[in-house]
Amino acid sequence: MYRLIWRYLWRSPRPIIRWLLLLSTMGLALSAWAWVVVASVFNGFSAFLEEVFQRVDPHIRIVGTGLNDSLVGSLRQRPEVAAVSGVYERIGVLKYGQRQAVVRVRLVDKAYAQVSRVGAQLVYGEGFPLVSQGVLLGAGVANRIVLLDVEEQPLWLYLIPSGKKLAISGMESLLRRRVLPQGIFSVQREYDDSWVIGAQADWPEVHGPYDVIEVRLRESYKVEKVLLAYRKELPGGVILQDARKQHEGLFRILAQEKVLARIGLFFLMLLTVSGAISTLSTFFLQNKRDWVVYYTLGAPMQWVEWLLTYIGGALLFFSGVSGSLIGILTVWTQDHFHWAKLRGGEGFLLQHFPVRLQLSDFLWLAVIFGGIAVFFSLYLRHQLKRLSVRAALQGD
Repeated sequence: MYRLIWRYLWRSPRPIIRWLLLLSTMGLALSAWAWVVVASVFNGFSAFLEEVFQRVDPHIRIVGTGLNDSLVGSLRQRPEVAAVSGVYERIGVLKYGQRQAVVRVRLVDKAYAQVSRVGAQLVYGEGFPLVSQGVLLGAGVANRIVLLDVEEQPLWLYLIPSGKKLAISGMESLLRRRVLPQGIFSVQREYDDSWVIGAQADWPEVHGPYDVIEVRLRESYKVEKVLLAYRKELPGGVILQDARKQHEGLFRILAQEKVLARIGLFFLMLLTVSGAISTLSTFFLQNKRDWVVYYTLGAPMQWVEWLLTYIGGALLFFSGVSGSLIGILTVWTQDHFHWAKLRGGEGFLLQHFPVRLQLSDFLWLAVIFGGIAVFFSLYLRHQLKRLSVRAALQGD
């Protein structure tokens, strides 16, 4: 059986059949290669964003009501917790001379330096601990106000209270401080274009329940386990977010784009399959006398059906495996040598396409090729049932 399959696929005495089968194999292999490579790029971008966010984000972010010092203290006593920080988040206006920018102000305590790694992302100045009235600015914020020399022009930060308080007290409710740019950080646009980090101690007017409690664990791989435990133990009214949940919208968009890319690749694969079906039709008709000869010599018709099924399956198996292996090799070389560059990536965090392989993409590919194999089998069996023994032997 295996020798027959090999002969019909790669040792056919008819050159046209060999070339058509080779082209079909190359087309299907190219489809498998494209599936692996495109999926790896989406996986790579997701992994890269996770890595970037992990430089700043906590392992666990807690939002909701009842975020007080008592809860912070109880979390710090837990053995799996490395550090906990309570954070106030406010909308503010940063003013430098005639220029100003609306910013997202994060007022943090001393423990924030152990929770977040933003202090290690500085492109200018020093990080933690913050000096009196010192702030860390995102690189995008500093660019918008064209920050140069605070000795010539002071840098002012205004905190905007809630809408209700602003409506009652007017502009007098605004909190204003002259601040010193202790450092400028660059992480990712979402942070760089909006964040200003200051010390809670410099703004005693801001007090009460925290807006966010951020937690860093001793072992990052235990995040899911700790989340399950906290959901049972912490009081109601709080929402727990892991690293992906904190940027759920962005990762959802990436997942949707990956699905759209898969749909596009699937239709491309269907075009390749339609060409392979034409090749199989030619292959079947060119060798129709062989199928009838096997039957007349005593081979059951079911045996002939299985032979055709194995031939179609072998074609798909070889195409899928070879395309996947070439795809893996492509991804490996990109991961190690970065030969595919990002256009306009100079000066950014990333200059090349990031890639990462995932088992789920290969499982999806196996399911698709398995479905195509079933279709090929049904198609060839249908053609066999329509074949006339007499016409085949006469060469009609």
